Amino acid sequence: MELDIFIEGETIDLCIPTLEFAERSDWYTWFNHPHTTMFLEHGVFPNTKEKQIDFFKRECNERLILMIQDKKQEVIGTATISHINYQKSYGGLGIVFKTIFRENPLEALEAVARITEHAFIKMGLKRIEAAQHIKLIPWSHRMSLVGYRLEGILKNAFVKGIEVVDVIRIAAHYEDYQKIIAHRGGQLWDSQKQMLERLKKLPKKPIHKELQDFFKEHEHYYEEIFQS
Repeated sequence: MELDIFIEGETIDLCIPTLEFAERSDWYTWFNHPHTTMFLEHGVFPNTKEKQIDFFKRECNERLILMIQDKKQEVIGTATISHINYQKSYGGLGIVFKTIFRENPLEALEAVARITEHAFIKMGLKRIEAAQHIKLIPWSHRMSLVGYRLEGILKNAFVKGIEVVDVIRIAAHYEDYQKIIAHRGGQLWDSQKQMLERLKKLPKKPIHKELQDFFKEHEHYYEEIFQS
């Protein structure tokens, strides 16, 4: 099913979903797949086509929903900006891929870059927040390349069945965006080739892991306080 392109990219395009797409595609099935929902809160109850259609009808005017399409015109994921507050100029980023493993590892990063830039420039937001499962530290580390800073780790904030783990909090700020584009010819994503080179130069140990280690090493700090 052909979708209109809303934001054209180099490795992917961000396209406009329609009611027909929600009705006729396999979009709803993504949230039933254990690999897709491994790090998401979805997957506890089965998703159905009817539920997906209801979601689309309910949310299409409340959040920015875009489908990620590769250059073969296959829809491979979705990128969203939700919880939009124009008064305080912030929103929340969400990204889900149909399958976790893709041949081109930069597709997800470009999707984040494109929707983040749109949120800053076209929507006028100044802060874009995201929360991620603690096991997604490598992915969160890569997101640093498009302006997402680590802001903290929430203890036991991800609860799904018997799994209880920490959550990484990150955010992109408009002032950081301006610093980045000043070195990239005025845009967040300049080229796949240059982004790959930057990816190779990222610090071997993410700051996210350093903060995680710091909390573990200083657990005694609170234990002594709590037991006094």
